[in-house]
Amino acid sequence: MNDSHVTTESRERLNPLSYLLMGGHICVDAAQGGLSAVLPFLVLHGGYSYAQVAALVLAANIASAVIQPLFGWLGDKAARPWLMALGVFLAGAGMAAIGVVDSYALIVVAALVSGVGNAMLHPEGGRLANLAGGEGANKARSMSIFSVGGQVGFCVGPLVTVAALTAFGLRGTLVYLAICVPYALLLLAFNRRFQAFGLRDDAAVEAVGGRDRWGAFSLVLATLSARSIIFYGVTSFVPLYMVGVFGQTEEFASLLITLFAGAGAVATLLSSKAAERVGTRALTVACFVVLVAGMAAFAAGASLAVCVCMLALVALGVNLFNPPAITLGQSFVPQHLGMASGLSFGVAVAVGGVVSPALGTFGDAFGLTTVMWALCAAAAVGLAFAIAVARLKD
Repeated sequence: MNDSHVTTESRERLNPLSYLLMGGHICVDAAQGGLSAVLPFLVLHGGYSYAQVAALVLAANIASAVIQPLFGWLGDKAARPWLMALGVFLAGAGMAAIGVVDSYALIVVAALVSGVGNAMLHPEGGRLANLAGGEGANKARSMSIFSVGGQVGFCVGPLVTVAALTAFGLRGTLVYLAICVPYALLLLAFNRRFQAFGLRDDAAVEAVGGRDRWGAFSLVLATLSARSIIFYGVTSFVPLYMVGVFGQTEEFASLLITLFAGAGAVATLLSSKAAERVGTRALTVACFVVLVAGMAAFAAGASLAVCVCMLALVALGVNLFNPPAITLGQSFVPQHLGMASGLSFGVAVAVGGVVSPALGTFGDAFGLTTVMWALCAAAAVGLAFAIAVARLKD
């Protein structure tokens, strides 16, 4: 389980199916990202309250996060790659229905259906991204490709939603049928190819003596959860910090977050190469050192120029280690790749979403600077977990 060196065999060409998995990830996360973009239209044209529409995002995200480990457990019992196709279909169908149904109860159901579809894809997709990577560094490469699909989806989803709803009104959400149904059929057409990967990597199971190390995996999961808190905190509160502390415009603050997302996508693509050079464990520790320094710069009220530079470093720190760390976590529990994927993509991400509103309440009471210090503390906790992971025996 040594991740510090790359063998010649591990540099072989990446399986093209890794890119097909990425496409499915784009589809379901585009639907999830597009849900936030449809909220203003529901308020303006549907007559719903802010509280009602905000509850839709909460319902979809909770449904996705809570159910993902269940689908991971099912995937570990028997290979079910068709779950990915069904997940893409449901994610798109749920989003499409939101603009068509005529009652709030049905809109909630549609949001839940979309969230369940999202939950179906991640565990099986993460498991297959691991297996499609073959051996060595290609596992991290395959996971990087799969992971960047989620970031692309979150970026593309709001753009597609706003364009469709501006052109066609609320019924513009039907665009998700045009996106997701064909791709679901494409995934289904490759079902036998995915089935051929089987359930698990026998070599990886043999490398750990046939046993899963859930304690070691839990440390990785804790590290990923700390990363999620920082990610959600930065995207939620740094724009407010730029406006409230540095007096910048809302447009400037939004542009910074767009750049943050773009830099994060690039970092995700480069993550496997970085892990090849220094090893996943050392990379994770280094990234959290960067995160502690970056968030401390924000909290200390450094100049605007320094904070902008720090935001770029934080984008690298929060994304560069993520796919290799997910792969490392899977390596500790090779007999339960689906469950590991469901926990890594579902529960760890949900932690950030749950903590973010609490940080908002904290900010209302004590100010945004205190929120930055809280994120710095979260980074320090993540660093402690990363060091603990680095000290684990192979």
